[in-house]
Amino acid sequence: MSKTAVVTGGASGIGRCTVEKLMTDGWTVWVLDLSEGKAEESADAPRYRFQRCDVGNAESVKAAFDEIKRHSEKLDAMICSAGVIRTGSLEQHTLEQVDAMIGVNLKGPWLCVREALPLLRKDSSVTDPSRVVIVGSIGGIRPKVGTGFYGATKAAVHVLTGVLAAELAPTGVIVNAVAPGTVATPMIESVQTSQDGSGYKLSGDSPLGRIAQPEDIVDVIMFFLSDASRFVNGTILPVDGGTRAAFIKK
Repeated sequence: MSKTAVVTGGASGIGRCTVEKLMTDGWTVWVLDLSEGKAEESADAPRYRFQRCDVGNAESVKAAFDEIKRHSEKLDAMICSAGVIRTGSLEQHTLEQVDAMIGVNLKGPWLCVREALPLLRKDSSVTDPSRVVIVGSIGGIRPKVGTGFYGATKAAVHVLTGVLAAELAPTGVIVNAVAPGTVATPMIESVQTSQDGSGYKLSGDSPLGRIAQPEDIVDVIMFFLSDASRFVNGTILPVDGGTRAAFIKK
């Protein structure tokens, strides 16, 4: 029987790569994103479903999951990949920038998991759990000048992951987070071309001699969705090629 997942931010970057991998493995995937055009480029499979959604808006999230509930009796996985970054010093940030990051990076996972719970709990148990995977960031573990609020939202979502893991485990839902370092995604490309004087610098190549590709992160997401991780719960797993471990201030 085909499994069903919801992926937020599934139109690009890590989210899109996750969608492609899931569909290759036979999953039915609901993509929640604001960018319908990019999502439609991948919409050549009958198991692909797109729902326009602003994950930071409670009404938009509810409407998206109302539609999902009309077509799906159960969810096997919820992957929260949607994220936004705004560079700049804490002094420079505008309220609009801060609200955007808090809305998408922190409220988004909470709102989506909350709406997904009835479907995630259906036919799930502690021996056969459904899964939630949240995309955090090394920025939430190692603060960085120029992305202070972004890092703060990711640190907060790491805490959210642990609390959700403890609260939901008895009902057959396990929750983990992957914390990527620098990944070659459109979001990082936009940061690289930004000239905002924030002082922010990418970490650069890891000790493995490169930055991550989306597939490197998706492989870990797939581990969290697999039977191999059935006793892994509340974990924040850095996936940065050793960048954080070898960090030297330059």
